[in-house]
Amino acid sequence: MIILQHNKIKKIVGSIIPLLFLAPQVSAQIGVGTRSPANSADIVTDAGNVIVDNAGKVGVLVASPTVAVDLRSGSNGSVGVGMTDQAAPAAGAGALRYVASPAIGVKGYLELSDGNQWIGLYPKGKPRIVVMANKTSQNTEVFEGPDSGAKTGIMQRRSSYLTNWTEVLDSDSGVPTTPLTSTFNPATGEFIAPRDGVYFATFTFALQSNNVNTGSNNQTEAIWEVRNPAGTITQRVKTNNGYASDSGAGTSNQVPVGSACTVSVKLNKGDKLRPFTWISVQFDGNNSLFNTDASYNVLTIVEQ
Repeated sequence: MIILQHNKIKKIVGSIIPLLFLAPQVSAQIGVGTRSPANSADIVTDAGNVIVDNAGKVGVLVASPTVAVDLRSGSNGSVGVGMTDQAAPAAGAGALRYVASPAIGVKGYLELSDGNQWIGLYPKGKPRIVVMANKTSQNTEVFEGPDSGAKTGIMQRRSSYLTNWTEVLDSDSGVPTTPLTSTFNPATGEFIAPRDGVYFATFTFALQSNNVNTGSNNQTEAIWEVRNPAGTITQRVKTNNGYASDSGAGTSNQVPVGSACTVSVKLNKGDKLRPFTWISVQFDGNNSLFNTDASYNVLTIVEQ
């Protein structure tokens, strides 16, 4: 009988003791580094307090947070955002991630998930390639038909790349590319798209002034050529200028024959864009050398 009563007492005590430990955890405040927490949770640090108030808002060095997580404590209220390969739907709308991208001139940017896709938040606007160059040399390269190879000036009735440009600018989102020739090769005149996009491109060329005769169908063509990474031609856009009458004789009637071509083209990453010419012009003296004034022979490529 005595043994039975002793066992009952042990069971009662065993049931009460856990409740004594659990009860304070239900209603008590939590303090780390303090015996008198003023909030649901107070963590005291040398720089200030990290708190969780009674509404569940977190303040980092902020005594009265007004949003779910408040870091606005002054000059040291920054937040670090990490990188992730998680898809935007999985991360959910409102998620934020950092993208370290050496392919974009800003060298890093934030992306926000709208629940379906990651949307870039670029500090200098949308990533944009800008290339500018001029040409004061006589260098060309015949690449179709007979007589292929490097030439001086433009060879009549031959497709000729314009080579040996002087690069003025090669930037990505306002930051110079490294090296400067990473998207445009001034030696060849070839531009390689660093990413998919629509590119606005224009170039002009002009030959040294001369008298033009009308002995045949005079024409000058400025042409943009697009090749894919394998080198296959996918597009050509050309502008054709003609001369309906003789320019006349004498030095005062000499004209600078030339042309220009402006396009907006869709390029995939790795596609190559390159300017070339084709001319058939009856000159006195058959002079087909460039006017070496840099203002006549210019090239601009801008990512849209």
